[in-house]
This record gives sequence, structure tokens and C-alpha cells, in this order.
Amino acid sequence: MDVGQPAGPSYEAWLIRALFRTHAFRAARALARRRIVMAMYHGFTAADSHEGIENHEGKHVHVGRFREHLAFLKRHHNVVPLGDVVQALNAGTPLPERAAVITIDDGYRSIYTVAYPALREFGLPASVFLTTAFVDSRQYLWTDRVEFAVNRAAAGVVDLAFGATALSLDLRTVAGKRAAESRLRGLLKAMPQESRLGAVEAIERATGCTLLDAAGGTELYEPLTWNEAAEMARSGLVSIGSHTHTHVILARCDPARAAEELRTSKRIIEGRLGMPCTLFCYPNGRHGDFNAGTGAQLRAEGYACALTTVYGANGRGANVYELKRYNLGKPMIPGELEVRLSGLFDVKSLANRR
Repeated sequence: MDVGQPAGPSYEAWLIRALFRTHAFRAARALARRRIVMAMYHGFTAADSHEGIENHEGKHVHVGRFREHLAFLKRHHNVVPLGDVVQALNAGTPLPERAAVITIDDGYRSIYTVAYPALREFGLPASVFLTTAFVDSRQYLWTDRVEFAVNRAAAGVVDLAFGATALSLDLRTVAGKRAAESRLRGLLKAMPQESRLGAVEAIERATGCTLLDAAGGTELYEPLTWNEAAEMARSGLVSIGSHTHTHVILARCDPARAAEELRTSKRIIEGRLGMPCTLFCYPNGRHGDFNAGTGAQLRAEGYACALTTVYGANGRGANVYELKRYNLGKPMIPGELEVRLSGLFDVKSLANRR
């Protein structure tokens, strides 16, 4: 059903193919019919190819593949609004069997231009989580700034130093740029949040290229407008939630900074859209990026739930501030969608896939 390159090790791809060929996923899907499946996406694209390393990890899902996913979810699951799931989990009331939720992070404009028409066509609800500094003042996501700078680099070889780490990056080929971007992203993710912006700016200076000043070719990285977000929210098909103000990892923030991030994002969304904002999604969202303290803080700030990127489905006793999801916004091999959503891979060794 779904084409692309496997994201995991070769043994994992072999296992997925075997489980698909033997139809083991069908029995697993039947056994897991009372568990809640949450699908995670980020951006979308209608282009069949991109320049250089743009979208080289497939984070922006092709509209054809997204439509296949929607058709599958409509056929095999009962797609319900996230708010209904949270209400049912809190009250202990039943949900339809094989309940599913569609979620989209960050706030890219392609949610409106590419995904929203498909959601309307299939009549399926979704929750969209906005990084409000990105949408409100076009503060591009740092990962996109790095990808753009490396992809459009004016120099063939770039030397950088981050503390004791010295790098010499060969950007003369697409393969070299892909390797450099992956290395830089890993290094910057591990940095203290207060150091990351300076590191991004150093990369942009070294490459001679910045997304902030780009005259064109930035469509993939553009944020939603508030008019577009409001139109989707008014439709009743899309609920809008917070993804913090500046995409910080809450568990790495001091309590005052975390509270400011949550309050600012909530205030902006409610002011711009004229409706309550009670849904939340953790940036990064892996184990260690959230904890009992962040959950308590979210509750205190008026949020009703929080979504992670921890891999798996949710039982009826799930903690509403630590909801798990399946990352479907990545390249997959044939049969992978069916196998993953069946619950066959819901084990600890595969947690945190993103």
C-alpha cells in the first residue's frame, strides 16, 4: 500500500514484510480493537521531488501517500476528534472500537494547502498543534533553517566549531550535504536550548545562506497564516492546540520559562482564533522531554491533555498528559502502515521512533 524506503534497520524491514505477508497484523488489529491509535504528521507536499536535500528525510508527506493513509484509517478505524478521546479517558466512558486520532505538529502552511483539502474530502477530523512564534511572527523552526542553509550553501567545504567539537563539512555533493545536515541536527538537539540559536546563526554565517532572508524557494518551510488556521477551526473538522511558543523542550526549561511558553502560546491562539485552547503537544516529545512535573504544569495552565512522540497505542487507562502516537510522517515500505497500526510493534524496544 505504502511505498518508500524503510526508516529502521534491515531486520525490522524484513520483519514488517514477514508480518504483512502472513497477515499476522489482522489478528493483532482485532485483539487491539479497544486501544486508541494516534497518527502523527508534520508537513505535507504535492511535489514529486525536491531540490538537493530539501525534505530528504520525508518529514513532509506526499499528498498521495497521505490520502492513502486517510483511506486506510477510514476503512479500518473510527477516526474521532482528540477532544472526544480526552473526555472519554477522563470520564471512563466508552469510545468506538478501533478509535483513531489524526494529529499534525508545528504549523506548516502545507497543512492548509495540502492536508486540509484531503481531510475535507474524507470527512476526517484532525488536531493541529501550532508553534506560535512560527505562525505569529514567522520565526522559522531551527531544523528548517539548518536544512536550508546546508542545502543552499555557497561554499563547498565549511568549517565549524561548537565548543570542543570541530567540524569540517564537505557540501559539494547531495550525499555530503545530507550527512552534514544529519550530523548538525544531532549536535544541536543535544545542546542546551539557550545555546542553540547562536549555533544556528553560526551555521548560516558559515554557509552564507539563511532562510530568514531567502527571496524564494521557501514554500516547504512556510507557516500557516492565522486566517487559514481560523478557517480550518471554524469548519469544525480541525481543532487547534499548542506546541509551545518557541518549540522548546519543556522538561529542559526552568518552571518559569516553561510557564511562559505555555501561557504565551495559549494566549496567542485564543486571541487570534477566539476559541479556547486546551490541547497540547510536546516538542520532540520523547522520554525525558516530559515528566510528571510538566504534566502538572500543563494542568495548572488549563491544558486538558498532552501528546508525546513515544511510539505506541493508548489503553483506556492512559495518562492524558502522556499520550502515545505513531509517526506516519516518514517513508514506509509496503505493509508497514498495516503492521504498525495493528499494534504488533508496541514494545519498549521500539519506543520513541520519530
